[in-house]
Amino acid sequence: MVGEKERDFLKIFGTVLLTLGVGVWGVYAVLRFGMDLDVTARQFLLYHLGGVVPGTVLRRHRFFWGIVRRLLS
Repeated sequence: MVGEKERDFLKIFGTVLLTLGVGVWGVYAVLRFGMDLDVTARQFLLYHLGGVVPGTVLRRHRFFWGIVRRLLS
């Protein structure tokens, strides 16, 4: 079983990943509209999803673990 301290770490790490994944769009906006560089949203989408998807899973790991246990039982 996962200890309370480890669960807190997973939730904090998930929050950091979510924040970075969403923050990518701030960098995109500054480069695209503030500095008028030719960047596309497609160039930032991979970094966004790379932070948001695992961040969501880590923040909600108990929920997803419960689904996996039900599917395997």
